[in-house]
Amino acid sequence: MNKEELFYYKLKNDKEWYIESFLKIRDKKSQLIPFKINEAQKIVLDKVRECEEKNKLKRFIVLKARQMGLSTLFEGLIFHNTSTNSFKNSMIIAHEDKATQNLFSMSKLYLDEIPEVIRPMIKYSNEKALVFENPSNEIGEKNKNPGLRSKITVSTAGATKNDAVGRSSTVHNLHASEVAFFPDARLTMLGLLQCVPDEMNTLVVLESTANGVGDWFHGMWQKATRGENEFIPIFLPWFIDPSYSKPFSSDVEKQQFASEVDSIGKDSKGNSIRTYEYELMEKNNLTYEQLHWRKWTIANKCQGDEFLFMQEYPSTADEAFISSGRPKFLINALKKYQTYVTKPRRGYLFDRDGKLSFVDDDNGYISIWKFPEQDKFYCIGADVAEGLVHGDYSCAMVGDSENFDIVAQWHAHIDPDLFGVELDKLGRYYNGAYVGVENNNHGGTTLSVLKRLEYWNLFFTKTYDRMAETVTQKVGWNTNIRTKPFMIDKLAEFVREMYLGISSETLISEMYSYIIVDDGKTEAQSGCFDDAVMATAIMLQLLLEGKGESYVPEVPIDQREKYRKEIIDPLFERPDKEEFSC
Repeated sequence: MNKEELFYYKLKNDKEWYIESFLKIRDKKSQLIPFKINEAQKIVLDKVRECEEKNKLKRFIVLKARQMGLSTLFEGLIFHNTSTNSFKNSMIIAHEDKATQNLFSMSKLYLDEIPEVIRPMIKYSNEKALVFENPSNEIGEKNKNPGLRSKITVSTAGATKNDAVGRSSTVHNLHASEVAFFPDARLTMLGLLQCVPDEMNTLVVLESTANGVGDWFHGMWQKATRGENEFIPIFLPWFIDPSYSKPFSSDVEKQQFASEVDSIGKDSKGNSIRTYEYELMEKNNLTYEQLHWRKWTIANKCQGDEFLFMQEYPSTADEAFISSGRPKFLINALKKYQTYVTKPRRGYLFDRDGKLSFVDDDNGYISIWKFPEQDKFYCIGADVAEGLVHGDYSCAMVGDSENFDIVAQWHAHIDPDLFGVELDKLGRYYNGAYVGVENNNHGGTTLSVLKRLEYWNLFFTKTYDRMAETVTQKVGWNTNIRTKPFMIDKLAEFVREMYLGISSETLISEMYSYIIVDDGKTEAQSGCFDDAVMATAIMLQLLLEGKGESYVPEVPIDQREKYRKEIIDPLFERPDKEEFSC
């Protein structure tokens, strides 16, 4: 390969070199400068390169903080691919006309400033398209080169009748910008995604800041993070942008700011705690200057609203999707819990002749933060789903009755009967844990399996019979109009006061989108799940039962002491080890 051949090979195949060598952009000061790839853009480019190396479809969904240069990068990638290859059809679509034209102006600037030697022939350039083709209407003997016959077109979501944009053509590169703000993202993207063939030389990018939860973009993001679609999720927090930093006017100002950030308090258990800002700094290796920018931006650009800052400049994906409803759980407490999240051991339980062992597997359905300790008493709350692949999850939460820490989590799609088998193993593994399974709907199937397997330590719903003055029992926890408000209120209290030890990202994520609706009831926001929330609420009731603080259905006050002594206390007395095997 000679030098000229090597040059053109590099021109077509080395995206980073092409972008930084030939493309120019306008910076925030409206100055024309060479395109230099920043940290956020590098993360995305690495993902693109990884897909190409692994021969994997380039499908990305990008959740980001504002003004990180992602649109500039995607337009650069599309311009490169379209202006160096034949028969490429690329499309850029945004949520409003102004944004559409801003994005398209980037491509026009790339074309205007690119060196003449590598500039493709242009048939026409207007407000809607760049067409890379020979401008001559008739190609004679002296001019046989037709040009690339590729094009970049732009459109605005909702601007065409029935939003049928792109339905009649094949699209090889698609950038959908600020998808969360499309008038009808579901309808628009339904048509567009059908236009992109499942070929390795195609690119689809769904990119947006968040716009609450429950919309099409949020649903696609949730499915991508769970591996339920082909899109690769990329989250870009605000602090990876080095420009999001504000210097102090003096050392004294910095010292005072640092003192406020580092201030130490005590939690409900007497442990030393620091501010959310300090935990954020420690977890992400931030500087005081970055936190100073955060504080200044909240006060001056986000109207003093920290929740608005989290949506526009998130530190985590959960922060980005701050619920548009009224959150049931205190957001500040959830933010604090996020700083405590630790990576669990993932795997599954293997049963061989009654002897259980934990097998490490990154794709396992069990997450363990603390393994069972001898003579400790554990409680398990379980929420049972139907088992559909894309439906709700079955979930079980394991709690330590001594310090109220969540020590393990079972979370997956599974048939209700098989979930019973898994709960039997999980209960035996955690010292014959006290297991409460929601008996509504499919829970009855799970409970029947547990009874068939002779799992001995099951929770029974207790109901007081006023006529007979006795307490009757029915296996399983029953969630109804009386029990649900109590169990959720109690969980919200324990979260607010941080009495409960939580390290589960799944649970925290669900709590962010668990809301109070207009009639006062509580539920998961549309498009979200509450399986971990419900399992945790049941588990907490089991933990509290031994302290006499759990829900007592219809038991009169004068009968509760008798109820506690005769029904509750025996459950929390550990049997001799010979009486059960684990």
